Amino acid sequence: MENKFSWYVHGLWILGAVFMFLAAMIAGNIEWVEGTTIWSYWLAILISFALFLIAGVCWISSAANSIKEER
Repeated sequence: MENKFSWYVHGLWILGAVFMFLAAMIAGNIEWVEGTTIWSYWLAILISFALFLIAGVCWISSAANSIKEER
């Protein structure tokens, strides 16, 4: 049971951190410079936003699983 608890809590927490890191890297490098198309700019914003949402879902799932496993 401990191995399952480890994956569902710690694994999702770490996975969320990885998604957050990738989203922050993309969002931090978004710039409108010469040669940037409107499609590439908005695609980078949407990918970054989606990764932030995925990270949040991973962290919420991790918290819910830790509460459920605590009982």
